[in-house]
Amino acid sequence: MKRKIKKFFNIQTFLTTLLLSLFIVIIKLYIPDEYQFIEPVSIYWTILSSVIFIYWFILWPAIWEYKESEKLLVELKNTILNVKEDADYFKWLQSEYELNSFNKIFYNLLNNFFYNIADDKKSDYLKYFEQINDINLKWEKLWIAANHIIRMKQELSLLKKCFLRITDIKDRDSLPAMIHKLKNFVTLIVILILLFLNITTTWPDIVSQLQESIMLFLYTFLYIYLSFIISSFDNPFDKRKFSWYLDLWFLKELANTLQTKK
Repeated sequence: MKRKIKKFFNIQTFLTTLLLSLFIVIIKLYIPDEYQFIEPVSIYWTILSSVIFIYWFILWPAIWEYKESEKLLVELKNTILNVKEDADYFKWLQSEYELNSFNKIFYNLLNNFFYNIADDKKSDYLKYFEQINDINLKWEKLWIAANHIIRMKQELSLLKKCFLRITDIKDRDSLPAMIHKLKNFVTLIVILILLFLNITTTWPDIVSQLQESIMLFLYTFLYIYLSFIISSFDNPFDKRKFSWYLDLWFLKELANTLQTKK
């Protein structure tokens, strides 16, 4: 059964942004006109527009790492399947090949790595690579041709590289803490400008307030939502921080298939 990951990006983040925007609109309604001293000259609209480009500049490294992580998962799954096929091929060549021992070690490798990433259960999963190499070294000395062993070694090396890269992405954030502080500061400045911006209009008072409230709501919603997106795009392998969490459950499923192999 496929494991479903709850995507709170479109629910929690959206509702939080909605409530904050409404709260800011309410505050704006209670600010007297004489305190709304910022006139809507072009410089302020330029600042507000420039913030969008600042957000995009901040967001781009995280998006790039996310796309790399997606490709990494495809490469990871393909490599695992290749290693399994090589082991099955060794068993086909020689029925005495220790396929059950290999499957047990490979199962422990995938299982330990999965929980290492998904649940932060730190384990020395790299030791299982050594155990697999020990089995292959033994059979290389007996009967398996060197080119077959070399191919599996290359696949195992690529698998280890994928594991280490995923671990590196998981253990560090895409964006430094200083970038997040800058993003929060810029968002705060934008909200203050909007709160004290004097939006003049020739419409009657009620219509004027409605028009101003709608404009304020749309702007604040946009900037706060973008700010939250930057925060949530920080670590694609941490389900507690990232709403578009890249699921590694297929590792668990592939590991479970090894238990049924004879």
